[in-house]
Amino acid sequence: MSMDMQTENGTQAEIGENERIMLELVGVSKQFGSGKRLVTAVRDVSLRLRENEVYALIGESGSGKSTMAEMIAGLQKPTSGTIRWLAAAEQEANGRSRVQLVFQNPDRSLNPYWKVEELVAEPLLLRRVDRATARKRVEELLERVRLPRALLDRRPGECSCGQKQRIAIARALAVSPALLIADEITSALDPKTEADILALLASLKAERRMSILYITHRLETVQGFADRLAVMKDGAIVEAGEAEEICTRPRSAYTRALLAAGLFA
Repeated sequence: MSMDMQTENGTQAEIGENERIMLELVGVSKQFGSGKRLVTAVRDVSLRLRENEVYALIGESGSGKSTMAEMIAGLQKPTSGTIRWLAAAEQEANGRSRVQLVFQNPDRSLNPYWKVEELVAEPLLLRRVDRATARKRVEELLERVRLPRALLDRRPGECSCGQKQRIAIARALAVSPALLIADEITSALDPKTEADILALLASLKAERRMSILYITHRLETVQGFADRLAVMKDGAIVEAGEAEEICTRPRSAYTRALLAAGLFA
């Protein structure tokens, strides 16, 4: 058996040898500043993501979740440790992007002056897809994320929060990522829209056989959605394993305290 990641008490969750590992982090840490202003955002994190799974990172604000996401996406470099893609050659041969990141605030990735068609088509055009093919692909992507074609000529400011988040997802899907990172993407949405977005992600994961790294501070959104999860505190992972088991039988005192206090509610 191969091992997944350390928990608070030093035990480790295991991954079977027949499971295909996509991404491996070994001893990853990230620090900002220096001297008395040195801040450690991520502390010695080791984990493995499987192909075709939903992996959730749970934690309060400032626990290091988003910094982890940015390092995996290549937007930040680790101060120490390694991040290794285990099936990179196969993914590149299939023309797939390794990873795409969808932010909590979709406006971070959506140019307010561009129309929806331009926003979703841009990753395709950068890969030298001809405009006619890109247009057809954009229409298919909007249909897949359950948005009407009437939005193609609108700008982000003319769309609702839920629509903008779906546009950001469509844009990310344009390059067929092996891993989609969803960083608090439902936190600003109403409960019905949030449930719709999670259902959409689940169906996309099954359809495309991609993995999803789902980052949230709300544990209730994980149940029935994530396959495995890790709880972070002060930049470190304090507990990791199967999502259902941790949600119902948490081992870490910190996780139990958070559940009891309702801090993830």
